[in-house]
Amino acid sequence: QEKIDFLFRVGREQTVDFPCYADRYPVEMLEYLRLMMMTSEDTRGKPLEEFDFSRTISPANEAAVLQSVVEAVKYQMGLFPQSEEADAMIIKDKGMFRLFSYNQRMAVRHRRNEKRLLKRTLAALEKQIRNKGLDVDQLARAEGSTLGQVLKGETRKQRTALEDKLEKMGLPVDLR
Repeated sequence: QEKIDFLFRVGREQTVDFPCYADRYPVEMLEYLRLMMMTSEDTRGKPLEEFDFSRTISPANEAAVLQSVVEAVKYQMGLFPQSEEADAMIIKDKGMFRLFSYNQRMAVRHRRNEKRLLKRTLAALEKQIRNKGLDVDQLARAEGSTLGQVLKGETRKQRTALEDKLEKMGLPVDLR
């Protein structure tokens, strides 16, 4: 209920649709899923408003986020009646493929392209999980830290609580 109330306060819907690309996904989707995958071990009683969902919350949270996208992609792939390879065979059989109407041929090509897109997305997600070191058991939770974490393979520098407070106050963050 706390998450639903938070979404209402920030003007977001409970259910959101996001587009699927070959090797990336919208930042807004990651932010939304980071919120949805938060556990009491991440928040430790702190209000959700204190967390920056544009950053990795914790390794365990990020693993849950990416794994949920993997499961969604696999679910979508399972909805197709044939495999991508079966569609490729239909297209390759020129004699049979010519018997289809123009719309039927375009539908088979489109269906195959959708499957290929989902396969590439799945491969990119699995690679990202491996590269960030999220493919292991017993990943750490945030334990109430609102600073966010930089995972293996990420180049973004972790900010301090002081830098966060300065930015929220509208003051310069670079102290050098």
